[in-house]
Amino acid sequence: MGPRLVKSTGNFIFRTSRAIFSLFNSLLAQTMISKSDIGGVILAGGKASRMDFRDKALEPLHGTPLLEYVVSKAAAQVDHLVLSVNHNIERYQAFALPIVPDRDASYAGPLLGILSAMHWFQSAQAETGISYLACFPGDVPEFPQDVVSQLAQKLNKESAAVAYICHRDQIQPLFSLWHLGLIRQIEVAVAAGLYGPKLLFGPLKAVAVNCDDNSPGAFCNINSAEDLNAAALLIRHKQPI
Repeated sequence: MGPRLVKSTGNFIFRTSRAIFSLFNSLLAQTMISKSDIGGVILAGGKASRMDFRDKALEPLHGTPLLEYVVSKAAAQVDHLVLSVNHNIERYQAFALPIVPDRDASYAGPLLGILSAMHWFQSAQAETGISYLACFPGDVPEFPQDVVSQLAQKLNKESAAVAYICHRDQIQPLFSLWHLGLIRQIEVAVAAGLYGPKLLFGPLKAVAVNCDDNSPGAFCNINSAEDLNAAALLIRHKQPI
């Protein structure tokens, strides 16, 4: 996808989003976001080509699957938690969480996983009351236990609809919080070939949360066997809660 398409798509999303932001601003300014408003999705639906196509989230760190580290921290921060996965479903069922596959089999990237989870929560909204979606990557075992609270506070303060983490000047787009009312805008983006959430942060006026967590291995992304070995050294004294 060329830069011209990205720019034109971003401009379109921005134009179509402006009409809803006045509603978001008035709503968000009056309503504090609580844990009961937030659903969570752990994004583990990629191909993991840099890990020889093994499921990264199931790779062991000190004998424990990476996903178990993520679940132990994420579950306590949201009201409902689901898994975004696209293959080896039976292996993920052991975690006893609802499994939400992508809405198509294109492996089009994390934005499609976010959109699919949004639709799942929207369909269950009458029962769950969820209005926001918190995202966690399935291959990052170490992150703050209040990361969602930090994102929610920023949304409230800025009257925004999307917030994301920035750690040591590096954007962490998969640690983010989205209002479910953005489903249509994300559908437009995915249909236009935008598969990474970071591409939408500008058009949707997302706000950054600067996180100064200095824990060993904080926000360490496991993309390769080398990354996993490095994480084992940094997080060697840590175990899932």
